[in-house]
Amino acid sequence: MKLLNKAIRTFSIIFILYAVLAFVIIIHFIPYSSLLLGMSILTIIAFLISVFYSYSITKPIDKLAEQIEKISEGEFTEFQYPLNRHYSKIFSNLNEISNKLQQYNTKLSKRKEGFNIIIESIKEAIWIQNEKGMIRTYNTSFASLVQIKDIKNQYFWNVIRIKVLYDIVDKYFKNPQSKTEEIEFDSKHFLCSTSHSEFSRETVFILYDITEFRQLEAIKKDFVLNVSHELRTPLTSIKGYLETFEDDLDEKNKSYVEIIKRNTERLIHIVNDLLTLSRLEHDNSLETEAIRVNDFLDNISHIFAHRINEKGLKLVIKQNNPEYEIRADVYKLEQVFINLIDNAIKYTDEGEIKIIAENGTNYFKFIISDSGSGIAAEHLSRLFERFYVVDKSRSRRMGGTGLGLSIVKHIINLHNGIIEVESEIGEGTTFIIKLPIVQNG
Repeated sequence: MKLLNKAIRTFSIIFILYAVLAFVIIIHFIPYSSLLLGMSILTIIAFLISVFYSYSITKPIDKLAEQIEKISEGEFTEFQYPLNRHYSKIFSNLNEISNKLQQYNTKLSKRKEGFNIIIESIKEAIWIQNEKGMIRTYNTSFASLVQIKDIKNQYFWNVIRIKVLYDIVDKYFKNPQSKTEEIEFDSKHFLCSTSHSEFSRETVFILYDITEFRQLEAIKKDFVLNVSHELRTPLTSIKGYLETFEDDLDEKNKSYVEIIKRNTERLIHIVNDLLTLSRLEHDNSLETEAIRVNDFLDNISHIFAHRINEKGLKLVIKQNNPEYEIRADVYKLEQVFINLIDNAIKYTDEGEIKIIAENGTNYFKFIISDSGSGIAAEHLSRLFERFYVVDKSRSRRMGGTGLGLSIVKHIINLHNGIIEVESEIGEGTTFIIKLPIVQNG
């Protein structure tokens, strides 16, 4: 644009100069009778010279515009540029830009081809949607899932006809975010993973088939439940027979029987915890009722009063509203507190165990803390895993099974609650339980 303006200004200046020159020559050298003829001839000459000069300026500009248009359309061939020294540098730079764009375009095409090969080789269904809900990229697995061949540049609501899948895609279309959810359709289980890019405003969806994993998990749970049932009866019998004849043994043999009894009791505890966990996993129902917090905590304190006194500890209970009621399964909630306080007593040699109950806007909060030995930070993330034990030697000595906190976590999840743990070595451990407040009725 600047070059074109320069050409127009140059043309105007030349034309004016020629007109002035013609007028001066006519006034001084040509007789008045020949004035009209002279003016006409000089004007024509000036016009022709100006047109020729203007053409020499505008032609390269038109050529430049033509070649820029070719580049924008993806044509990166070597361009011929005029001999005019004023424009040769511009056309040379344009050719250099064209060559670089061609190199970038080639690299981009190769990367795109590689990306398409990768997503086609993945058996999971993959598709990418833009912010308008239009499907830009997909693989064969996704096309097979929706049973539509021509998908590209179609909106997802015209492609996805599986209701459960449509609902989850629509949810993340309206509120884009990166998340993973489990869904089920056609008797199969899937993990739907979404990854949203704020830069491109696109969302990547990946559908993992976890049906086989869920089936194996169900088989494992059934196996644990059945084995636990089968083990409990013979273990109970062994313990009973040991208790029957231990009074008739001498001190040496009694010590052996005590070892057998202790390990038998530990096996019985493990079996009972496995049965409890299996029942919770097979039956997710809750028998909720209104629980007066003050009465509930009084009952808990009575359960552990003897053990706490025996160890010389102190139980402190604080409530900001003793008359407050929550809705929960009282039996399962008792299991939570029994497991947590039992652990607190085991790992606290002196000091106190504190229970704080607070009612908030959306959650009712229980805080259970102790002044015990504490837990190292590297163990906290795995604390609720099955059979995970921080101190194996101490756990064996105290009869720990490694399943108590798994049971606690499962019960809190059934209540749609949250459980968190905070701890430092030598500073004790704190469990924070948040139960959603449910209105009566």
